[in-house]
Amino acid sequence: MLSINGIEIKPTIFPDKTSQIWLLPNEVLEPISYSDNSKSFEILWKFEGEGEIVHLCQLLLLLHSVDNRAKKNLWIRTLPYARQDKEVSNQTTFAFRAFAWMLNNLDLDEIFIIDPHNYQLTEELIPDCTILQVESNIDYTYAECEADNIVFPDKGASKRYQLTYKNPVILDKVRDQLTGEITGLKIVSGEVKIGRSYLIADDICDGGKTFIETAKILYLYGAKNVHLYVSHGIFSKGLEPLREAGIKRIFTYDGEVK
Repeated sequence: MLSINGIEIKPTIFPDKTSQIWLLPNEVLEPISYSDNSKSFEILWKFEGEGEIVHLCQLLLLLHSVDNRAKKNLWIRTLPYARQDKEVSNQTTFAFRAFAWMLNNLDLDEIFIIDPHNYQLTEELIPDCTILQVESNIDYTYAECEADNIVFPDKGASKRYQLTYKNPVILDKVRDQLTGEITGLKIVSGEVKIGRSYLIADDICDGGKTFIETAKILYLYGAKNVHLYVSHGIFSKGLEPLREAGIKRIFTYDGEVK
């Protein structure tokens, strides 16, 4: 979904399945004016489908025709293809590189990305972007849940955030040595104490299996409560499996999910 000034941009879909961004409300086509006489269009993108890439191109052309001096800034709520970040080959998922190439060639002045999956690669492939970090969101959630310690479901999550919690609980994947298949999780650092509350923190929750398994381990070792913060909640299987695993409160970048 694309929006400007909180107004959703809805494309017209023609009978031949093509689309166009047009006939927009006047308030969408009015850039924000600042005290230094500069102006900008602030576009928010909450990815819902690949067709939005074409819609974004059309929108940028339209905004340029309306006011070619106003900046066009893009705020990406959840970075598409972020986990498809491998090297280009016929056996790997590399779509993020193709997406970054397209993004770099658009008529944009600034790109703001919230908590991408791979900070280093994002900065490498989209060099002009500004990464919005979420440590303050995690700190707020930690206090709100009255957590006693923070939990990272893998080593990648523990390295992603510059947090200062002492002795965090860190888990890692357990693999079958013969097949390479992931069979579960194990605690590799920190200690779970009986009767304490824990906040799991990571960037993306899709189906939620990793967090379900993490919650099971925490409760097995005596946790009193388990909560979850993820910057990007896809929740493709809904919230119920997470609730059934005993995760009490669930938060995203936008706040608590009910």
